[in-house]
Amino acid sequence: MKTFAERLNAAMSAAGVSQGQLAERVGVSQPAIQKMTSGKTSGSRKMVEIAHALGVRPEWLSAGSGEMLNDGNQAAPTYSVAIDNDVFRVDVLDLTVSAGPGSFMISEFVEVLHAIEFTTEHARSLFGNRSQNDVKVMTVDGDSMCPTIQSGDRLFFDVSVRNFRVDGVYAFVFGQHFHVKRLQMQGLQLAVLSDNPAYKDWYVTEDNQDQLYIMGKALIHESIAYNKL
Repeated sequence: MKTFAERLNAAMSAAGVSQGQLAERVGVSQPAIQKMTSGKTSGSRKMVEIAHALGVRPEWLSAGSGEMLNDGNQAAPTYSVAIDNDVFRVDVLDLTVSAGPGSFMISEFVEVLHAIEFTTEHARSLFGNRSQNDVKVMTVDGDSMCPTIQSGDRLFFDVSVRNFRVDGVYAFVFGQHFHVKRLQMQGLQLAVLSDNPAYKDWYVTEDNQDQLYIMGKALIHESIAYNKL
């Protein structure tokens, strides 16, 4: 019997749906779909939504029971979206990244809370020519990036960046913990830096680099600071 990952990949291929498209349709992050398709997770509590988005039977997708479709045919795209070309929508993820010692990763995938809408012209000035599917918002918790980034600020990330490219602020998982820190290449090791001098620098080396999973590179941040008049 095929695994859940194999069934999911088959359904996506038959429906002509990419990981990014499926993530947007069911309200999870693309990394969550990637984990499912690669076999790192054996299921999802969004199973029904995923099945409907791909036009397959939930029972078949979750357990391999029966046919892919009720009539035994291959799946076909059943999901359509009306696109407003003048609106650029950025998903706000139900995810808090730690600007501190690290927050424990307790979920295999991430929900979308809501979206922030920009005009395409404004979005281009903020995010360049990036696709709206590549820009996501995450909330910061902790003071290790103070005074640059305060706890509660929202960061806009380019989630198409999955590897260290240049020095900058990144959201990443190291081991089982979420972080938002500055990454800077120093010789043969990657320095993890905090703007708050109270926090010590630490390093990603060849010995532990397999524990690093980059989720995106920060583009801009939105402050929630309230100042008295």
